Amino acid sequence: MRPPTKGGDDMKTRISALMDGELEQHEVAETLQALRRSDTLRTEWCDGHLIGAALRGERGLDLDVTARVMSALEAEPTVMAPASRRAPAWQRPLLALAASAAGVAVVAWLALTPEASGLPAGSGGLAAARPGPVVAQSQSTPRLQEYLVAHQAHAPGGVIGGAARNIRTVAANGDGR
Repeated sequence: MRPPTKGGDDMKTRISALMDGELEQHEVAETLQALRRSDTLRTEWCDGHLIGAALRGERGLDLDVTARVMSALEAEPTVMAPASRRAPAWQRPLLALAASAAGVAVVAWLALTPEASGLPAGSGGLAAARPGPVVAQSQSTPRLQEYLVAHQAHAPGGVIGGAARNIRTVAANGDGR
């Protein structure tokens, strides 16, 4: 005897086992009583036999699912969607014109903003720095100088547009100044 499964799955399993001839005698009587009482279980019984016949390739299957599909469609709720709201025809060109004007205004504002004290545009919130010579103390060796000169050609400084005015060339001489 098999262990029972949960809920309605137990009866479905019993119906399947009954079709295959694998139920014990006392289980057969209980399953047949359940089939007599329940329309759902009878539908499972019919569906199981129909699937078996289809798998065996039997001809002349009377498969009329039209009534079941139509009743299922009738039982579904009707969804009422609201009408789509489209903007009036005169608003579309007006909105496009307004967007174009806004884009031109932003570009003009960014391009024509005066630069204060040599700082790049967009850094107005920063404190103004006084330009002056910057001297860095370094412990430069001839080997370090060779390294810097050899790798300066591969530096991406010229690739970035507009950044060249912010780059200063630094050189160190051999006496540590």
